[in-house]
Amino acid sequence: MNAKILSLAFGCTLAFAGAAAAATQATFYVSPSGSDAAAGTKDAPFKTITQAQKAVRAINGSMTGDIEVILREGTYVLPSTVNFTEADGGKDGHYVRYKAADGEKPLITGGMQITGWTIHDEANNIWKAEGVDGRFRQLYVNNRKAVRACFPNVIDAKEKGNGGFDHDFVRLTKVDSSGRAFDVSADYIKNIKNIEDVEIHLMIAWSENILRLEKAQVNGGTAKLIPKDPERTKLFHRAFPMLGTAFMSNPPKQQVFYLENSYDLIDAPGEWYLDEKNQTLYYKPREGESMATAHVVAPRLNTLFSVLGKDTKNKVGYMSFEGLIFAHSNYTRPSEEGFLDLQAANFNVDVLPDPSRGNWEKLNSNKYLLWRPDAAFRVENAHHFLVQGNVFSQIAATGLDFVSGTNDDMIQGNAFFEIGAAGIMLGKFYQDSTTEIHIAYNPSDKDEISTRDTVKNNLVTNVTNEHQGAVGIGAGYPRYVVIEHNEVSYTYYSGISIGFGWTKQQTAMTNNHVNWNEIHHIARLLCDSGPIYTLSNQGTGSEIQHNYIHDNGTSKWADYWNVPIYLDEGSSGFTVKENVFKNSPAGVGQNQAGQNTLQQSNNYYSDDVVNNAGIEKAFRYIRDIKEIPLADFNGAVTQEPYKAIFSVPGFVQLEDYDMGGQSVSFYDKDFVNEGGAYREDGVDIVQIDSADASKGYAIGYTQAGEWLEYSVNVVTTSKFVFRASVADGLEGGSIRLFIDGKAVTDTVAVPQTEDWNTYTLMDGETSEIEKGDHVLRVLFTGSYVNIDWIQFALTKEELGTTGIRKVPTYSMDFMPNMQCSLKVYGANGRFMGSVEPRAGLALTETLKAAGFAQGIYMVRGSGMAKALRVQLK
Repeated sequence: MNAKILSLAFGCTLAFAGAAAAATQATFYVSPSGSDAAAGTKDAPFKTITQAQKAVRAINGSMTGDIEVILREGTYVLPSTVNFTEADGGKDGHYVRYKAADGEKPLITGGMQITGWTIHDEANNIWKAEGVDGRFRQLYVNNRKAVRACFPNVIDAKEKGNGGFDHDFVRLTKVDSSGRAFDVSADYIKNIKNIEDVEIHLMIAWSENILRLEKAQVNGGTAKLIPKDPERTKLFHRAFPMLGTAFMSNPPKQQVFYLENSYDLIDAPGEWYLDEKNQTLYYKPREGESMATAHVVAPRLNTLFSVLGKDTKNKVGYMSFEGLIFAHSNYTRPSEEGFLDLQAANFNVDVLPDPSRGNWEKLNSNKYLLWRPDAAFRVENAHHFLVQGNVFSQIAATGLDFVSGTNDDMIQGNAFFEIGAAGIMLGKFYQDSTTEIHIAYNPSDKDEISTRDTVKNNLVTNVTNEHQGAVGIGAGYPRYVVIEHNEVSYTYYSGISIGFGWTKQQTAMTNNHVNWNEIHHIARLLCDSGPIYTLSNQGTGSEIQHNYIHDNGTSKWADYWNVPIYLDEGSSGFTVKENVFKNSPAGVGQNQAGQNTLQQSNNYYSDDVVNNAGIEKAFRYIRDIKEIPLADFNGAVTQEPYKAIFSVPGFVQLEDYDMGGQSVSFYDKDFVNEGGAYREDGVDIVQIDSADASKGYAIGYTQAGEWLEYSVNVVTTSKFVFRASVADGLEGGSIRLFIDGKAVTDTVAVPQTEDWNTYTLMDGETSEIEKGDHVLRVLFTGSYVNIDWIQFALTKEELGTTGIRKVPTYSMDFMPNMQCSLKVYGANGRFMGSVEPRAGLALTETLKAAGFAQGIYMVRGSGMAKALRVQLK
C-alpha cells in the first residue's frame, strides 16, 4: 500500500500505512468566524461542524475519493453532542476526514465560561459568581485545574504538569458494617455545616469509591458518617474489593479517604465549591490570579463526539479525525447516585444476591452488574477509523472510548493528559448492564467484538485524576488488538489493563499483543495493580514483550502490595519475555492464572528495549504538548427562542424549546436523540404518530432531573391555570414549572395512561407571574413522561380539550417480526440494555431469555409509535 501523507496539528507531518492514496473528491472548510449560510469553501467557510456534516451527507452516497472537512484554528463551542452515524462515513475505501488545517489548533469544547465574579469574603479572599445554573465536578481557571474543596488539602505534584496536584488522605477509625456507616474522627467534620452535600472518597484496595453523605452522628470524639442510597446499600453488599481493615496489613490499618464538596472546606488557594441550590460558585484564587480577568471554564457536555452505527451489521466506516483538540467534557453521575468502582472504573449498577456465599446483606456478594464511565469521544459499531494526532485534555471521565463493534481501526499519535478516568478504553468488559460480570464474554455475534484495532504511539499521562481506580489504557475483551509503542505514566492504578471477567473459560479474546510500551510512575495510590495487568483466558498467541517498565512502587496509602507484570485470575495464552524493569518491581506475578509461556528474567536488560520502547521517533513531538489553547467563548450559541417567543396566556409547544444547548436551554441525561425526530440535538423528541408527521411531536424518553426552557412573554401579571397534553405508561411521572429559576408550581403528578401513545390532559395552577419577558423551565421530577404541549390561561373556561387521543399501537404479536434491536429501561428510567427480537418468542419471553429479572420495564424500538410496558413475573 502507498503511504498517505497527513499534515497534523502542531506542525508535524507524518506518514502512516492506510488506504491507497486517492484524489480528494471534495473539501469543506469550517471556521468559528464563518457562517452556516456560506458555501463551505476556504474563503467562505461554514461556522459549525454540524453544517459541514450535512454537506458531507449530501455527497457521500457515491464516492470517488476522500471527502475532507478542514477545521480552521479557533474554538468550536458545542451546544450539544455531535452525533455521527452510518450516514456520515466513507465508502469503498474512501475516507471522510475531519482534520485540522495545516499548522493550526482547532479546539472543540464542551464547556461554558463563568463570568461576573464579585468578592464574597474579603478577609479570606473568597469570590463568587451567581446565577451558575448547572452541575459539574471540575473547574479550570486560566487553563489550570482548580481543586474541588476538600479535606485534607491537596499536595502539589509539579511533575504532573503546570498546576498538578495529588490528593492527601486520612484514615477511617473503623467500618461499621452492621450500621452500614463509617466511623471517623469528629475533628474531620466539626466545621462542616452542609454535610448532606459532602462526599466521601474512599480508597478500597484497587478501587476508588464516591459516596454522598446523608448525615453525620457525633458521639464524643467520633463521628459516624452515613452515606446515601443507592450507593450505601450496594457498597455494604459487596464482597470485593475488601471493605474494612486493609487486607494483609500488619499491623492492621484502616482504609484511607478524603472529604469533598463544602463551602466550609474552602481554606486553600485554588479551591472551589458550587452551591447548586442557590446557583452560586465560590472560588479562592491562587497567587497571581485576578478574578477581574480570570478565564474560568466549567464542563457542560458529557460527550463531545459520538460515533454510533445502527448495529453490528450497519457500522460507520472509513472516517478519520486528525489534529483536533478535545476539552471540557462533563460527568456528573457521582453527584446523582455515587460511584462504586469495582475495577478499572467500571462501576456498580447493582449488586445481586449471592446465596452461595451466605448472607449477602453483609459484605458477602460477588455478583455484580456494571457499566463504564462516559467518554469525551465515544465510538461504537465502526470500522476502518483513524483517530490520530489529537489532544484530549481537561476531560471529566474517559478520553476516547471504542466501546464495542469496532474493527480495523487505528488510534495513533494522540496526547492524553489531565483526564479524569482512562485515557483510552477499548471493547466490552461485560455483555451489558444486565449480565453478571463473571459470565465469560464470548458473543455469538463476532462483529460485536472489538477486533484488529491498534493503539499505538499515544502519550497517556496524568490521567485517572477523578476516578483513581481507572487505568491508563484499558481493554475489555478484544481480539487481535495491538497495544504498542505507547507511553503511559502518572496513573493511580494500573498502566495498561487487558481482559475482564476473572475466568479460565473460553472468551472472545485471542492474539492480543502488548509490546514495546514505556510504562512508568503508575499505581501511585491503589494496590493489586501492575504496569501491565491481565485477566481471563486470552486464547492463543497473546504477547507481553519488549516493554520498558520503570520508576514504579507502592504508595504509603495503598492497602497492600503491587505487582510488576500481573497475570491475574484466569489469565492464559500469553508469552511473556524480554521486558526491562528499572527502579520498579521486576518479573511476573500470577494469581490463579492459567497456562502461559513465561520466559521473563527478573534482571533482563536490553538497550534495544530501553531505547526503542515507548513512542516512536516520528510521534515524539506529542511529549512536548503540555497545555491546550484557552477557549474563546465569544462564538458560543446564546439562549434565544427556537422559532418565536411564546405568549402567556397561550400554547407552548414542548418540542420548540430554546436554542442554546445542553445545560443552557435544556438538560438531557444522555447524548442520544432516542426519538430521532424533528431536531438533531440530544433532546429526545418523538413523532406522535410514526405514520403521520402532521400530528406533531412530543418530548419523550424523559428521566427525572431533565429540563427544557422556553422564552415567554407574559402579557399580564396574574396567576395562571394550565393544561398539558401528556402520556405516561408507568406510575410516578411528574413535572414542575419555574419562571426565571423560581418555582411557580408544586410538583404536579402526571396521570398514568394506557401507554406512551395514549395522551390525556393534566391541569394545574401557577403562583403569580409578573408581566414581561421570562424564561419558563419545565422540570421532569419523575421519569417516563411524554408531553406534547402546555396551554396557559387566566381561567379554566379558556382551556381547550384537544389532546385526548390515542394513536394506533403495536400488539405483542408484532414484536417477534421486528428487525430492530429494542432498548429496555427500568422502572426508574435507567437504560438497562438492548435485546434482539426472537422469532416465535413473545416480548416477555424475549426479556426473560436475555436475563432480565422480575420487574416492570419500558421497551422501545426504532420506528415504533408505541413504547411498551412489560411486567416480568
